[in-house]
Amino acid sequence: MRRKFTSLLLFVAILALLAGCAPAAAPSAGGDSTQGSSSSSSSVVVLDYYWIGNGDTDQRAAVEAAINEYVEPLIGVNVNFNIVGWGDWDTKAITALQAGEDADIFFTADWRNYMQLVTQGLFLPLNDDNSEYGNLLEQYGQEIVKGLNPAFITGTQIDGVNYAVPTNKELTVPEGFIYNVTLAEEIGFTEAEAANIKGLRDLEPWLEKAKAARPDEYPYLTDGGGGFQPFVPGFAAGVPSGLVGMRYEPDASGNFDETIVSTVETDWAAEHTAIMREWYTKGWIHPDAGLTTFNTGEIRNAGRFFIESQPLKGSNIKAQELINASGNPDLELKEIYSQSKVNITTHSGGSMLAIPIVSDHPAEAMKFINLMHSDSTLLNMMLFGVQGTHWELEADGRVNIIESGWYGAHGGAWTLGNTLLQAVSNREDPDKNRLLIEYSNDSVDHPSLGFRFRTDPVAAELTALSAVSDGLHRALMTGYVDPAVELPNYIEALKAAGLDTVKAEVEKQYAEWKANR
Repeated sequence: MRRKFTSLLLFVAILALLAGCAPAAAPSAGGDSTQGSSSSSSSVVVLDYYWIGNGDTDQRAAVEAAINEYVEPLIGVNVNFNIVGWGDWDTKAITALQAGEDADIFFTADWRNYMQLVTQGLFLPLNDDNSEYGNLLEQYGQEIVKGLNPAFITGTQIDGVNYAVPTNKELTVPEGFIYNVTLAEEIGFTEAEAANIKGLRDLEPWLEKAKAARPDEYPYLTDGGGGFQPFVPGFAAGVPSGLVGMRYEPDASGNFDETIVSTVETDWAAEHTAIMREWYTKGWIHPDAGLTTFNTGEIRNAGRFFIESQPLKGSNIKAQELINASGNPDLELKEIYSQSKVNITTHSGGSMLAIPIVSDHPAEAMKFINLMHSDSTLLNMMLFGVQGTHWELEADGRVNIIESGWYGAHGGAWTLGNTLLQAVSNREDPDKNRLLIEYSNDSVDHPSLGFRFRTDPVAAELTALSAVSDGLHRALMTGYVDPAVELPNYIEALKAAGLDTVKAEVEKQYAEWKANR
């Protein structure tokens, strides 16, 4: 199809026009009057929705039935959810998309192949007047553009074009840890002690105590990510395992180091892998942590750990979300922060919904996404399940989760439309969603915010790098193998696969992006 990139000025003008023309009434549980009705069509469109999460559930059919009963009279559609596990997303969801299987709404993110899938031509442009389906955002996304901070719209554009709709959620997501309060109390780990954790070595006395208290458990729960990671997560999305990166934190004067590095060749990598190996040999890390089949969620949900790295959101919100999804009424978690509040690309585009090029129903898909940005009833069903079966509404407007099978299956509140319109559970702060948005008020922008790496010039090298990193990266980052032997071998294999070529291409594209920004 012929594509005409919409200029930023024109798009901002359209946003202003739409905001001025949109109905003033707030969205209600009964839906939004701008959505239209199925009465104008004699047939119901079924949308195939690919959603990242923990995996399918036997509760899905009941939830789909309830949602379809609700949305069919509003916009004339039914929805079929394909919930694909985090570890299976690339091999199942993305492979299905590339193979041309039916897909109408597709979760995407800067940290999950967004730029690569756009480059491959697999997503429709959403604000292109001259595309095959016209400007879908303008025609059917009025509530989306009215409710989103314009920075989310412009921040997720590629050359002025939106290929996905961002979730209205938190913008700032520093790395940190969640810890098991029950075990913490057993070993004397207080909030004051937690505040003193400034590096991995600070954790060692507590990991030793945790292991002594529960000898049959492995206190440091890890799949090889996070911790005190010093680099921008997803800086060069598409480069496997964060092999090319840039420093995350500013210095004491507030200045950022924009040097692009090979992360596995840094002093940090040598030190980190050595620590992980020590902890592994002491029995502090699960013996299967280096395997891709190892599931940290099952162990966390059972409360059989002490501490785990997680991206956080402020106000103990991430910890509470994990508690709710666990189905374990006895689980109690608290947080430790290891990064300051810096806004980066992978979080501005951290949760989006695209309409695949293979969709036969892009207008209806955009109507459904628009409803996710305007209708609390739909959002609460997608989040919690069937009212009366999976949850009940309490007098203060919060939700009591009766059956967590659905809530624990999908990707979570942050993957769903407009978080400000969602209810919260009775185990959460009533102001949770407002706090999520406000958390970024005093954050700072990283210099690389908005940079997206185009992978096509080094596609062959990236394939070769993936083959190498798939075999060793996680094993090194979990202590599964000895870094004294394997880290030099890993670096040598990466260089043979083209690491230096990829790094040079990232440097070139970043310099061009800086010059043209």
